[in-house]
Amino acid sequence: MQYRETHLEKGASYDATISGQPFDNYMAQLEAAYLKEIVPTVADAKSRYLDFACGTGRITATVSRMVGPAVGVDVSESMLSAAREKCPGVQFVCTDITRGGDELGAFDVATSFRFFGNTEQDVRRAVLGALARRVRKGGHLIVNNHRNPRALGTLLQRVAGQPIDQDLTMPKFRRLLRDEGFEVIRVQPIGAWLVLARTRADAALLAGPRAAAMERRFRHASWAPVAPDCILVARRV
Repeated sequence: MQYRETHLEKGASYDATISGQPFDNYMAQLEAAYLKEIVPTVADAKSRYLDFACGTGRITATVSRMVGPAVGVDVSESMLSAAREKCPGVQFVCTDITRGGDELGAFDVATSFRFFGNTEQDVRRAVLGALARRVRKGGHLIVNNHRNPRALGTLLQRVAGQPIDQDLTMPKFRRLLRDEGFEVIRVQPIGAWLVLARTRADAALLAGPRAAAMERRFRHASWAPVAPDCILVARRV
């Protein structure tokens, strides 16, 4: 079963699953914080915005406040039901843009979070190709990779003998984007300092001032190849 099919009925529990895991919740909060910093540099209040695989509208809710007309697409009606409650001013459409969705039109900026690291390689290529057809030349795609197999913590897990099913390295993701007509112009690592499993599970630490200080110390793009999460900003060429 492909990744997209496994998420069809998770709308009622998805947000709680993320917020209930200290590490996932930490990454989600930092993703939102960095998006508030990044989006105004590539879009404005007139920009038409698409959130692909929008799920429950977690990213849509953050970005839609900084842009113009917003559209969220997902293949899961249960996810979209939650998204509509969260973002009443956004148009949400249940569709697979790799197989249609031409009526959605063109967009100035698009996002897709927590999708590419989970899904299969052929789906990644199909989705990026579809997004390239919908993002105007000169427009921007903002994506993330939250399952980097070369993250320092993941490498430690592998050394300890734990099975790792992650395959989307940062160089691999960059090549995929380039092959589909996108030029990466910025990378923003998240959580590169979070190496030990016990640290990732410490909710109090992750919500405290030490975490904020460490994040600032490890926020430089040079940490992206070994970060467990990373935002990539790419221009449509």
